Amino acid sequence: MVKFDRQLLKDRLEGVSPLSRLLFAVAVAERLYPAYKLFFEKTGWGSADYLRETLDHLWESALRGQIGSEEPFVSDYESLFLGEGAKWSPLNPLSENAVVALTCACQCQQSGDAENAAWAAAQGYEAVDYLAHTLGKIDFNAPAAEARILQTEYVQAELQQQLRDITELEKVGRDGSGIESIVETFRNRAASEGLTLIPVVTALC
Repeated sequence: MVKFDRQLLKDRLEGVSPLSRLLFAVAVAERLYPAYKLFFEKTGWGSADYLRETLDHLWESALRGQIGSEEPFVSDYESLFLGEGAKWSPLNPLSENAVVALTCACQCQQSGDAENAAWAAAQGYEAVDYLAHTLGKIDFNAPAAEARILQTEYVQAELQQQLRDITELEKVGRDGSGIESIVETFRNRAASEGLTLIPVVTALC
């Protein structure tokens, strides 16, 4: 059973290129996008198009091997959070995870910092942790609560996907084949994996 270890991920991300860190972070954000889109469709709050456009731009930047530019999303993301008096939805926490993960990916694009990529991973974990806790009606203070959450299939899936991604990026770094060779694989796979979580997310509605 895989546990989330942000520090371990950060240490491994320190060992790959800034472009690889961007690819890792944007893959996490991509997996969360379908949940954000569902939130937008249910509440009418935010902008699914803005997230989609930003994600697409980050993927294209990775494909071109470009890093170091500033994304407007970094200055705008707070406007996508629900304001005071907005109607509560159980999808709200997931929308925040998606927005913050994408912000971390944008910051990673600008700085190439492993810290930002690791925080993106934390958002991916927090999203599935929230789902397992809420749908399973798990009391965090109950004995073995953490173990029950970690045993949930989709929690393990996200954690294993993160470890798989960093392992593949490390391999590319060792082989010297160039990050551009795997961008489309990461992009298509992350999009597909994000969709597999939708039936779980829908159960919150």
